[in-house]
Amino acid sequence: MKKILSSLLFIVSINSFSQNDSETIQKLMAKDSSSIPFLCSYPDSFRIAAFTASTYPGGLIRLEEIQKAGSQAFYQAISKYNETRQKELWEIIRYPELPPLLIANKDKTNTELKILLKDYSEEITSDALYFTKKDLNILITIDNLNKQFERDFKETIKEFPKDVQKSYSLLVTRPELLSTLSEDLKTTVILGDIYKRSPEVVNRVADSLNLVIAKENKEEYEAWKKSIEGDTAVQKELKKLSDKYRKETVMYDDVYTSNNYEINIYYVRPYPYWAGHPIWYTRPYWYPYPWWYHSGYYYNPNGRLIIRGVPTYHFGMWYYGHRNYPRKYPKTDTYFKKHNYGPRNQNYDIKPGGRNKPVSPRGRKR
Repeated sequence: MKKILSSLLFIVSINSFSQNDSETIQKLMAKDSSSIPFLCSYPDSFRIAAFTASTYPGGLIRLEEIQKAGSQAFYQAISKYNETRQKELWEIIRYPELPPLLIANKDKTNTELKILLKDYSEEITSDALYFTKKDLNILITIDNLNKQFERDFKETIKEFPKDVQKSYSLLVTRPELLSTLSEDLKTTVILGDIYKRSPEVVNRVADSLNLVIAKENKEEYEAWKKSIEGDTAVQKELKKLSDKYRKETVMYDDVYTSNNYEINIYYVRPYPYWAGHPIWYTRPYWYPYPWWYHSGYYYNPNGRLIIRGVPTYHFGMWYYGHRNYPRKYPKTDTYFKKHNYGPRNQNYDIKPGGRNKPVSPRGRKR
């Protein structure tokens, strides 16, 4: 992380900001909690949308209030269900088109409904059929909450300039970005103020930072992959850990396909901004990626190790949440610490004691 930070500060210092603006941005990025590197890790369309929206931070404050009300109403609506049913409802709300479709076709037979739902996973289809036939009211409640947020959202941004409205509309499809701008509001306000004065310069700096971050992440992944592939002892322990993690992590399989055992994420729908994220996640978690996304590796049916990336924050929380695992898997634990605290000082997600940084969906197909 220090290597990335030094590169970011250097880029800011050589660009044509005023001295005050340059010093301000450097101070913002020097904070461990700064949202700027996270924002700059995204493609330019999302970066520009975030910067543009930050020029009207009042919209973020209002939307955060609306989100809290919607989230509270949803939690209350599903609180009467057991844990299994709650998880099923959390999956259904990731598809806002699904409740109105089911409501409009509630009188159809299960066979007819399955035809309508042919593009959804078996799990989602099963859940949809259950609530359509057994508890339609909860689907009506979800649909009403979603429509209420759409009305409130349009009302919130209707007086903004067209480009700002467009930016907010794009960001709401990426709830982690909208949430980040709201949570780090001080940085957002300052960044928006600078962006008003020098949008071209800010965008140029953001482009440079994006390249730095992408380069660092690629180097980190390649070093991680090469080291693991050359250490059979660590591989054996990771195999045991992956089996445990898979069994303890409940994820639907609709987010990946299999081709010669090479599994790829093609798209993952987030939990909607208005609902927030499930309460069983201790940190913001908007995309229910499969277990192997978080572990960064899996073993295919032929027993071959497939390394997809560096383990994420959530895998680190799980690993160090089991207090005996560092002792039980000493080679892996030593490796984690060596990789994290070694001479490269990498931008790594796993840290002992759960002091892990929030995970961002970087470097993967979505």
